[in-house]
Amino acid sequence: MVVEDDESLREMVTFMLYRMNFRYVIPAENGEVAWSHLKRFRVDLILSDWNMEPTNGLELLQRIHDHPVISCPRFILMSANISEDYWRKALEAGATDFLTKPFSWPQLQEIVNLAFSDPPRARTNVVPFPVRARYSNG
Repeated sequence: MVVEDDESLREMVTFMLYRMNFRYVIPAENGEVAWSHLKRFRVDLILSDWNMEPTNGLELLQRIHDHPVISCPRFILMSANISEDYWRKALEAGATDFLTKPFSWPQLQEIVNLAFSDPPRARTNVVPFPVRARYSNG
């Protein structure tokens, strides 16, 4: 599932996931739409923007964790905000990883592959924040 309020970015990420051989990708323009889809479909991955209205990505992640039935084993939060506070909040809330926007095709591919690694990468094995440059455009 791709949860992004910017339509062009949502379409681009959806296209990239199809190129990575995902068979089904569910687009959602905000956390509320994503939540309604999650009540009907099981998903293995959510790539979600952080800053959206009415429900942002962090709120969606917390809602999933608080629900007794709905789950998503891999949740990657995306944001243009690269502050350590955002990164840390995402991981503390249970995100699999954090992706800084804008990002490239290889960066998206790397973070999705890490999320699906066998065994799945645990949050305790996440590289410390100062390495964030690998997810930036720099």
